[in-house]
Amino acid sequence: MSNKKIDIEEQIIKKSFNLFLVNGYEKTTIRQIADAAGIGRGHLYYYFKKKEDILLYIYKTIFNKIYELISNHHMNDTELLLNYAVTQCLYTYTIVRYESLFRIYIEASTVPIIRKEYVNILVDLFKKKALETHYNVAEKDIYISVTVGCSGEEELLRRYYNRDIQLEIEDIIKSVISTRLILLNIIDKEQVDQIVSNAIDISNKLNIGELLESFDIFLNKV
Repeated sequence: MSNKKIDIEEQIIKKSFNLFLVNGYEKTTIRQIADAAGIGRGHLYYYFKKKEDILLYIYKTIFNKIYELISNHHMNDTELLLNYAVTQCLYTYTIVRYESLFRIYIEASTVPIIRKEYVNILVDLFKKKALETHYNVAEKDIYISVTVGCSGEEELLRRYYNRDIQLEIEDIIKSVISTRLILLNIIDKEQVDQIVSNAIDISNKLNIGELLESFDIFLNKV
C-alpha cells in the first residue's frame, strides 16, 4: 500500500471517529465523513464501502495491536486459551480506558450489523489461532463461546458505563472470560479459573501504555 493511500485511509479513520463522537455513530452519514476527510464519496467508497466497515476496521486494529503486543512479549502462540483470555483482558481494558471509544462501543453494540460482524471477527481470529495449536475445538463451540461471551460483555459493559451495576471492571472481565472458556467444552472449571487468573496477572504486567499509544491513528482528535 502506498504512503498516500495510507495517509488518506488514516484521515478517513480519524475524521470518522470524531464524527461518531460528535453526532453519534448512527446519525453520522457517509457524506459527512467524505466532506470531513476532504474527498468525494466515490473516493471514500474505494477505501470503505459503508460506515460499518470503518468501525469494524477500528475493532480489527485493536485486536491486531493486542496480538502484536502479546507476540512482542514472547508469549507462546501455542497457548491458545491463555492468549484468548489475555486478549479479552487487554481489549476490555482498552475500551474502558478511552471514554471516547467506550461511548462509541456502547452505541454501536446496539446496531445489528455491527454486532454480527464483531462476532464474526472474533470467531475468525480464534479459528485462525486454533489451527496453530494442538487443541481440537469444534467450530460450533467457538461460535457459541464468542456469541454468548459478546452478548454478556456488551450488557455488562453497558450497565458499567451507565453506572447501573455495582461491579469492578475486573469482575466483568473474569465473568466474560470464564463464560467463553467454559463454552469451548475442552477444559474443566478448575483449569478455566487458573487461566483467567494467569491472564489477568499477565495483562497487568504488560505495558498497556504501549498498546494505548499505538491507537493514536483514531483516538487522537484532529
